[in-house]
Amino acid sequence: MREAYNELLQSSIVRFSKKSLAIAPRCVKMVGTERKQNMKERNIGLLSTLACYILWGLLPLYWHMLEDLNPVFILANRIIWSAVFTVSILLITKKFGEVKTVFRDPKKMRFVIPAAIAITINWGVYIWAVNSGHILDSSIGYYMNPLVVFAIGIVLFHEKSGVIDWVSLGLATIGVLIATIAYGSFPWVAVVLALSFGLYGTLKKLGGVGGITSIAVETIILAPFALVFLAFSPASHASIAQLTPLTTTLLLLTGIVTASPLILFTFGVNRLPLSTVGFLQYSSPTLQLLIGVLVFHEVLTKDRIIAFAFIAVALMLYTIGMVQRARKARLEA
Repeated sequence: MREAYNELLQSSIVRFSKKSLAIAPRCVKMVGTERKQNMKERNIGLLSTLACYILWGLLPLYWHMLEDLNPVFILANRIIWSAVFTVSILLITKKFGEVKTVFRDPKKMRFVIPAAIAITINWGVYIWAVNSGHILDSSIGYYMNPLVVFAIGIVLFHEKSGVIDWVSLGLATIGVLIATIAYGSFPWVAVVLALSFGLYGTLKKLGGVGGITSIAVETIILAPFALVFLAFSPASHASIAQLTPLTTTLLLLTGIVTASPLILFTFGVNRLPLSTVGFLQYSSPTLQLLIGVLVFHEVLTKDRIIAFAFIAVALMLYTIGMVQRARKARLEA
């Protein structure tokens, strides 16, 4: 009896061992496949997000090709053709119902309408800045944007912050003050761009509407005002008289130029850690800075360099703090 039991036990162990040996390679293969898939997703996210920021960084070159036209005329066209393009995409993908849902929700519209105003101010000032020799100021504005978002987070959402965050905000403020003293006037272009874009992102967060749907709703709201300007404004009529085949084509493509980076961003940002996105976002204003200095020959004075240095150090410290918070969150998860 005992011998029979021992034989049964021994045969069971052998069978179990064989099964384990057979299963083990499959488990290893599954883990390896999963890692490869995660790496592939991260690489796709990295390329998509980087492409988004590069396109945003190259926008000055695009708007500069329209410099002979009135900035508000360019803005009005950007609004209308962005509405046409985003609505077309949503209709093709059968997601236009999301736009209807937003319009029917008073709570969402309470934030979407001011968000539309904020992005109109941002777009308008940026187009004017590029075509009026203020690309470096716009670059400073977008460098400052993460710090503005941080300040809004503290004031409105009571987000926790460390010493390093406050130091970075203080250094950025010093940079703005240096720029103010150096220019002899308040650097309103940089500040308006940073505040309007920071406020826009905050309102979108509060409204809970993102991606293409958000741009579609916002531009649909703004489109009637843009059409009135194009139809009745003397500045619009003067710009229409100056149109060439090239500038007409560029205006028609403003919707694609506006929405394409956003599509790439939405596609990529969900596949990357927050810290990586934080680093990548500085590529856009850096490209703007290089274009301003190397292409359009804007003067990078010593005072501007000092102001940039303070803001750059502030961003480095803020990014370090952001990475530390992301690591801490992963460890606590």
